[in-house]
Amino acid sequence: MIEKPKILIVDDEPNNLRVFERTLALLDVDIVKALSGQQALAVAHKYNFALILMDVQMPGMDGFETATLILEHPKTSHIPVIFITAFARDEAFEFTGYASGAVDYLIKPINEEIVRSKVSVFLELHKEKQLLDQACKVREQAEAELREHKAQLEEIVKERTKELQDSIEKLMTTQNQLVESEKMASLGRLVAGVAHELNTPIGICVTGASFLQEKLEQLVECYEKGGMRKKDLDDFLQSAPKSAEIILANLNRAAEQISNFKLVAVDQTSERKREINLLEYTNKVVQSLQPAIKRAHHHIEVTGETNITMNTIPGDISQIITNLVMNSIHHAYSDEQKGAIFLDIKTCQGKVILNYSDDGNGMDKITTKMIFEPFFTTKRGTGGSGLGMYIVYNLITQSLQGEITCLSELAQGTQFILTFPIEIPE
Repeated sequence: MIEKPKILIVDDEPNNLRVFERTLALLDVDIVKALSGQQALAVAHKYNFALILMDVQMPGMDGFETATLILEHPKTSHIPVIFITAFARDEAFEFTGYASGAVDYLIKPINEEIVRSKVSVFLELHKEKQLLDQACKVREQAEAELREHKAQLEEIVKERTKELQDSIEKLMTTQNQLVESEKMASLGRLVAGVAHELNTPIGICVTGASFLQEKLEQLVECYEKGGMRKKDLDDFLQSAPKSAEIILANLNRAAEQISNFKLVAVDQTSERKREINLLEYTNKVVQSLQPAIKRAHHHIEVTGETNITMNTIPGDISQIITNLVMNSIHHAYSDEQKGAIFLDIKTCQGKVILNYSDDGNGMDKITTKMIFEPFFTTKRGTGGSGLGMYIVYNLITQSLQGEITCLSELAQGTQFILTFPIEIPE
């Protein structure tokens, strides 16, 4: 709230003080009176005056000296002073007054209208100054509060940033653990499939070896008894080569399966770079997945350029192909539905283009858009982790520094187009 302005009137004549008091009564001001320069100096520091009306001719300390002392003090240097004199104006007198700090002159006898008019101007200036001072105080207070709020906000941002960084680190750690778990689960499925596939050739080898041993024991028995006939020898010579051929063929089949499995298994658990022929390696990975493909009654065909050589981490290629094939087996077909999977490899302008497709049930637009999101799966509760295609996306975009695109429509199958450089920058 703005206080009523105060005016200091300094005059050694009480009658003059009463005249000024009566003249200024209409202006709604508080008037403080002083009968000498000494009294004016004592009073000037007690209040915040809007204006001082100062008589020039006073005994002891005149108005010029009093005004000079008032305006030299820092606390009262801002107060405007109007001199009151009975002398007519002359340049020397006015120069002395203005040198003492005067802002205007009033000549006795005073004109009440002129006095009120001039005083009203300075009262308005004082009012504007008070409003400005109040606005400055409000602004300073607001700036101080803003600085304090900014400091608090910066501290909150630091705390939240640290919490976010900790959360991201925990999320990355958890994500890496889940990815590694998914890789090991994939390897476990591969082991189970290969073990199942090896049972057949090894079982045939056991049967063939048992039959051959039985025939050999019969021949030895006849020989030891001295009753061996030419027919016995002929029978053995006819059955032994066939049995040996069957055993050798199935052992070779088992050895090939084990070789492919060892290669893929080592690659899946190793970060070692080595040079591979991409088409040959892809065929070996697909061969290691044959148990799962046959069990699901699907057919897979691999085609492409035969001379694509890469110095890469084979385990990443193996993981990508494995996850794509297993994704088709688990999601693209319904039970007992026979499907066809196609994988074509070619190069274009220094890049490998791996085109993978199946003729399965396809996906709607929402599923196609979400397929590379972590933990997204349409088989929740039936063994789907939602990380298979997320791993494929990360391996393609980060490890192989390439791109992957998914195209699919319901009942139209699904296609994945993988593009990555032949020479991967370090």
